[in-house]
Amino acid sequence: MRGIHIVRLFGIDISIDPTWLIILFLLVWSLGAGFFPTLYEGWPVAEYWVVAVVAALLLFGSVLVHELAHSLVARRHGTPVGGITLFLFGGVSRIEREADAPGREAVMAVAGPATSAVLGLFFLGLGQLVAGPQTVHALLMYLGVINLVLATFNLLPGFPLDGGRLLRAALWKLRGDMLWATRGATYGGIAVGLGLVALGFVLLLGGDFLGGLWIGFIGWILVQSARSSYDQAVAQHALSRVRAARIMERPKGYLPPDATLRGAVEDYFLELDARCLPVGAEDHVEGLVCLSDLRRRDRGDWGREEVREVMVARDDVAQVDAKASAADALQLMMSRDVNQVAVVENGRVLGFIDRGRLLRYVYLSRGRERGDGEEGASRDAERTSRDTDRGVDKAA
Repeated sequence: MRGIHIVRLFGIDISIDPTWLIILFLLVWSLGAGFFPTLYEGWPVAEYWVVAVVAALLLFGSVLVHELAHSLVARRHGTPVGGITLFLFGGVSRIEREADAPGREAVMAVAGPATSAVLGLFFLGLGQLVAGPQTVHALLMYLGVINLVLATFNLLPGFPLDGGRLLRAALWKLRGDMLWATRGATYGGIAVGLGLVALGFVLLLGGDFLGGLWIGFIGWILVQSARSSYDQAVAQHALSRVRAARIMERPKGYLPPDATLRGAVEDYFLELDARCLPVGAEDHVEGLVCLSDLRRRDRGDWGREEVREVMVARDDVAQVDAKASAADALQLMMSRDVNQVAVVENGRVLGFIDRGRLLRYVYLSRGRERGDGEEGASRDAERTSRDTDRGVDKAA
């Protein structure tokens, strides 16, 4: 989730997802038409809406500070941060690698709720000191309470909430097995999510349609996020144990830089059944061309345009060292937003890894660990890889 870039703070890119505008509108509406008029009577109508807008923006500012705390602590512990995105359910820090020890996991997890709690107490204390005007007092008290609610909600023991990450850190410390701890914290996340769904259903039966629907929806999202986060943790764990050179695909052939695009398709891509091919020779790779690059060109020009005109130059191709882990290759793909990387050794291109190969390795690894057998796992992996390839081709 990357969104629309708006600003850079402390070296971290801040973005907003289009869904953020939806929740901003709903929040302003609920505050301006319901919350403040119910608690504070007699204000001019325009004043309710002004305070509602300011309160909503400051709430998201508080969410941003919460996520910045996570990101800054993660970066201090050597964990790369891809940025922060504000979206429908608040915000998310794109921390690109799992913590390598339970202590660091706990510190990174607790940073956000602790920051929200401090903000809540600060706003409440300031609200007690500021007697008037009433609009300012109301704004400060709202921000104080909502930040404390935010801190409390995030401390629920369900992965991937901060409380779930604290639970994982405790289980990890207890047994020394990160995957086992992640599985336990995931069960917590599913339990918390189902509990919220049940609460939402009770509210619906009680007549609170909007509140019940919203809480139930949050619970359902939490259940899905718990499962997704567990799958990501399993993938990272599996890929961290194998070197990039082990699972790379060696080039099936090399494209002459002066070949026409039509010749490249007919004589190389179709004959070799390849999606991407390096340009040049084994001892001198000049660049890389994928079918997706060709699809961006007018087919009528394929007979005269040459490969060198559409290739991605070697220096612009994402590269990972052969001795690096496959997890490093995945992290590079995510940070560069690409679907494959070149595997190099002493400046020489040995092969390539794409997302499909990473997925196949993860599925095969999980199949062996569960005892499902490689045949069934391989079928799942191939199916996932085909789906991924279709997605890449469609996007191209």
